[in-house]
Amino acid sequence: MSEIKIKSNGLRNELKEIRKSIDKLTDAMIEIHIAQTNQQDEIFDNDDCCNDSELCKCKGDKPKEI
Repeated sequence: MSEIKIKSNGLRNELKEIRKSIDKLTDAMIEIHIAQTNQQDEIFDNDDCCNDSELCKCKGDKPKEI
């Protein structure tokens, strides 16, 4: 059986790059989640939204009379 020699510095550098990529992807996913959460909060916390009966169904409120 032949022995395979691998340079540990090369593997270490590759792992560092993989970790950096994972960190960037994680940060992007967090940003997307925050943006989606903020968008939902704007829709459901807006008092004027109850002029639209469909949005009010989501909130469980009745539409406001104008």
